[in-house]
Amino acid sequence: MADIMNQPMYQKIKEDILHQIKTSLLAPGDRLPTEHELMQHYQVSRITVSKALGELKNEGLIERFPNKGSFVSRAQVPPSLSNEVKIPAESTGSMEHLPEIACIIPTVRDMFSLSMMNGVLSAFPPNEYICHFFQSQNPQIENYLLKRCLETNIAGIILFPQDQPFFSNELLLMNLQKYPLVLLDRYLPRLNTSHVIADNGKSGELCVRHLYELGHQRIAFVTSSDRYTFSVKRRMEGIMSTAESLNMPESAIQAVERVGSHDTNYYRELVNRLVREEKITAFIAAECNTCVYLDELCASLNLDVPKAVSLVSFDQPISKTRNPDFYTHINQSEHLMGQEAGLLLRRRLEQNDMGIYHKVITPSLEIHQSTASVVF
Repeated sequence: MADIMNQPMYQKIKEDILHQIKTSLLAPGDRLPTEHELMQHYQVSRITVSKALGELKNEGLIERFPNKGSFVSRAQVPPSLSNEVKIPAESTGSMEHLPEIACIIPTVRDMFSLSMMNGVLSAFPPNEYICHFFQSQNPQIENYLLKRCLETNIAGIILFPQDQPFFSNELLLMNLQKYPLVLLDRYLPRLNTSHVIADNGKSGELCVRHLYELGHQRIAFVTSSDRYTFSVKRRMEGIMSTAESLNMPESAIQAVERVGSHDTNYYRELVNRLVREEKITAFIAAECNTCVYLDELCASLNLDVPKAVSLVSFDQPISKTRNPDFYTHINQSEHLMGQEAGLLLRRRLEQNDMGIYHKVITPSLEIHQSTASVVF
């Protein structure tokens, strides 16, 4: 225990990344989190992060490119689709016939995803099922993982799909073969399968109504994605329809897409212009990381939150400079979503229930310190 407690932070970061590479959470060619993201996640200095990444580079596990970032070395051989955990010899006989299920999600780096994973696990007793969790990160890895699951003895899949214009051949094949599949947090039009989602339209409505009641008439909706991805599109629809029902002018809502595609100075200038020139008094962030980034930009511009500008986030942000209950945010009940998806898959596997079930989880708004009434 003493060795673990005294382990240098750079070593912990290194081992965490190494574990993700070994378990296929990070595949060859995948981009690692940025130094800033790692600093924020582990609450350490840039020197500590650089030391961890430097050692991984020296060992040939990652490649680093100026102004581009760090990537898993393509020389790495993808590990087999299996857990890293070794089953004790005395337990092998009792576990070898347990059904295995896979849960594939875009990332496992935020509290939203971790809570969702725990929800899935709660539906599968460890003495009855073996659960595998995989991080897809992009459509190519998602398709690869789906193919591997079809090729191996995976009894069923819970999939949090990547945003992509067309679903893959693997998904089409699963649908035709009536493979046990449950979609999580979003559904794919024209793909007839069970899914569990949050009511994103209702989420958008809750955000706008709260800000409207506080006197906000000029609001910016900000996302790191684009407005046509599944979740963002539904949230925008809820925001715009609510603004219309409240008789807010068409110019009341502005959308800012693909945050992160330019450098920080670009967004500092953008936020400064939106607040000081276009009189935006509140931001709705589609992602928790986007909310934290907006908060940091406001701080760099001496814009106090919430006195100068209010912030609302989808999902609960985690910031190294704020207490956990600072941000007003949408609670999508992600643990419940994961649990419901797991129960649907169990129903299919244990009862051979071929029905298609659609469950919509009603969100709630948790009001905290990042929103306040407009001061005129």
